[in-house]
Amino acid sequence: MDRVRRVNGLESPYTPAQLSTWVYLPTLVLEFLFFASPLLPLAASVPCSVVFVISAAASAYYGYTAMSTDPADPRLPSQGPQHGHDHDNGHEHAPNAGLWGPNEPTKQCWLCDVQVGEKSMHCKFCNKCVDQFDHHCMWLNTCVGKANYAYFFRTMVWITVMLSIHGAIQLALVLDIYLGNGGSEMRAEDWFNADATLAVVIVMCVFIFMDLVALSLILQLLLFHVRLQKEGLSTYQFIVRDNKRKREQAQQESLLLQKRTVAMAKAGEEGRTGDYMRLRYGGLLRQSCGITCCDPLEKEQRIEADAREAGGPPVANGKGIGNGIGNGHHNVPVPVRPSKGENEESKEAEENT
Repeated sequence: MDRVRRVNGLESPYTPAQLSTWVYLPTLVLEFLFFASPLLPLAASVPCSVVFVISAAASAYYGYTAMSTDPADPRLPSQGPQHGHDHDNGHEHAPNAGLWGPNEPTKQCWLCDVQVGEKSMHCKFCNKCVDQFDHHCMWLNTCVGKANYAYFFRTMVWITVMLSIHGAIQLALVLDIYLGNGGSEMRAEDWFNADATLAVVIVMCVFIFMDLVALSLILQLLLFHVRLQKEGLSTYQFIVRDNKRKREQAQQESLLLQKRTVAMAKAGEEGRTGDYMRLRYGGLLRQSCGITCCDPLEKEQRIEADAREAGGPPVANGKGIGNGIGNGHHNVPVPVRPSKGENEESKEAEENT
């Protein structure tokens, strides 16, 4: 039996992260309006409350819009059985057949059994191809793609503003209670009709801590997406590129280990104790501390890296300490892993989004 395609983030199953935001953000609003704002002077309470409510409303609006928007590839057929149906590359029953040009590059999705856009990817959580797929957001419980990325980004911006205002006001009130002229403490007693200064400070400190944790997460995510926009990348493309870089780095480390082993063996055979010790302890420092300046093979690594960037073959002049590979003395074949196909890279990227 085929899995049902999820249309947006308002459909079940709901994630714990999504449900937590539905509780946490309204709690912040209520705490600010009925706990923090009344303790401010009237001249500060009104404008701060207005700005805070605007930021909260904008966060809710853009978050809801991002969740309710279907980011599916417009070439997908209408909801229904996704295998074994009669269609012409997905165009016959596609409800949004006019949203793409006939000459736009496409590729085949074997799960949706339809031709989709070149930048579309199949999301295993929503069971559909997403147009210009960026990532699957666990907080919104929906895929983020071309149709809702702008709403997703604006949600992050306004939540950052909201948390900043909330945390700053709480911190200012706590400082004023202990370092000010007593105005906040008097307003707290009047509002709660009791000497509740200690309880007020404890509650505000708890919310300050929560704001700092939330801000650290949302700011990290916001700055990451600002960086992606500058580089013209999606989250998926960034993960694929990062995985490729890690694989290439692992290959280089494997090659370096082989070169070190051969060079140490040659130095031991020729009685070059100094070179042997430099190779051994240079490798230890490189692996344990990341220090490369003491590694005799570092210079050769840089020369080979420059040669690769220039598009030429690796340079081997036979003069370095680690010239045991490829200079006629020792010829160690270096295995090269085959490049990964799109399906394998997609699995890696989905595991990281």
